[in-house]
Amino acid sequence: EYYKQHSKTFKRLQEVVLLGIVWNAFCNAFSDGLGIGVKESIFLMLLLPSLHLATLGAFFKFFSLPSFQFSRSEAVAAMFCASQKTLAFGLPLVNTIFQGNPNLAAFCAPIMFIHPLQMTIG
Repeated sequence: EYYKQHSKTFKRLQEVVLLGIVWNAFCNAFSDGLGIGVKESIFLMLLLPSLHLATLGAFFKFFSLPSFQFSRSEAVAAMFCASQKTLAFGLPLVNTIFQGNPNLAAFCAPIMFIHPLQMTIG
């Protein structure tokens, strides 16, 4: 009952906590440096969207197989929902596992770069 009355407040709190986690990860990554050069950064910026689009197409084809009997809308929903917990779950997990490691920023970078890419492309 209490949750139903204050569901908007809980939703906003969830978003603020996630924003804090992402902000902390970005600040740590850029204050420590990503440990990659300009050439590698440009290469990653070209490679990641290409890989994302290829993976998106492969998963759509996979979820559209007749053996699964998913409709088109169910296949799109499965692909969208499967990728959305990456940032919320991945960053705290990586930060916990690799805490104190000097390469922590490099481990967080793929998650931090892929999530906005998923939001814009996928």
